[in-house]
Amino acid sequence: MSVAIGRSVVVLATLSAAACASATDSLPISPSPPGRQAVLAPIDRLDVRVLESSPPQYVLSVRAGLPSGCAEKNRHEAERVAEAIKVTVLNWMPTVATPCTMIYGSYELNINVGSDFRRGTTYSVSVNDKKTAFVAQ
Repeated sequence: MSVAIGRSVVVLATLSAAACASATDSLPISPSPPGRQAVLAPIDRLDVRVLESSPPQYVLSVRAGLPSGCAEKNRHEAERVAEAIKVTVLNWMPTVATPCTMIYGSYELNINVGSDFRRGTTYSVSVNDKKTAFVAQ
């Protein structure tokens, strides 16, 4: 009798693990974790770097802030229209009032914006609330 119960427990555990694994594999990843929302990240630094290549590659060096212990890095999105490059950097924050530590953190992003730039042309760059410009080489 105890052997039968032991086998039943093993079978149930195996079925449960298989069900969890297959459910996790087949479900799409949620764009927003439960109880979290995407918010603009504060931008502490924005620089444009030129990589030594032919043609020159341009990389935005960004330091984004995590304004509290509840903030988490989310994602960034970049778009270019003519001579304007716009980048949106997002953090995750709780959707409801939550006690958070008041520790300010930050993270670095290096965003490659490519090499398709006309020499001598000025390009504007905006990342959330920060702006800069560069002249293509």
